Amino acid sequence: MAKFRFNLEVLLKHRENIEQKERDALLRIAYFYQLALRQRDTLEQKRRETMLQMSLKQAENPEAGDLEWFRLYMSRLFHEIEENEKRLMKLNSEIQEQKKVVVEAVKKRKVISILRAKRKKEFNIAQDKKEQKEVEEWVAARYAAERQSLQRQIS
Repeated sequence: MAKFRFNLEVLLKHRENIEQKERDALLRIAYFYQLALRQRDTLEQKRRETMLQMSLKQAENPEAGDLEWFRLYMSRLFHEIEENEKRLMKLNSEIQEQKKVVVEAVKKRKVISILRAKRKKEFNIAQDKKEQKEVEEWVAARYAAERQSLQRQIS
């Protein structure tokens, strides 16, 4: 029996590799996005804790210098939170763009995969027809041989 060969197999493998590369890139960006989210949550937690400590210090009527350190730290935290938000927006847009790239890579691979499946189905149908024809020829030859032997026995 003949073996199925798809002349675009190399192209299919190439498209599969590209698709996997793009998926890996999407996962990498998503990982950095998750890291940035965790960092934002950590910064927010620090901000809340600092606000609580600052309000406790204010209740004690501390010196102006003590509160100034809290204000400077809060200012730095707000700046880091803003920078983190900018990074999150940038990563989110990169994720959306990479998703589009992945979808395109999937489409290109599927086109070749569908073509391969269609050709394989056609090949299998042709093989089945060929096998059926061979079986019919064997049956016809056997019938003819049995008929000749019956005619010899009768004569």
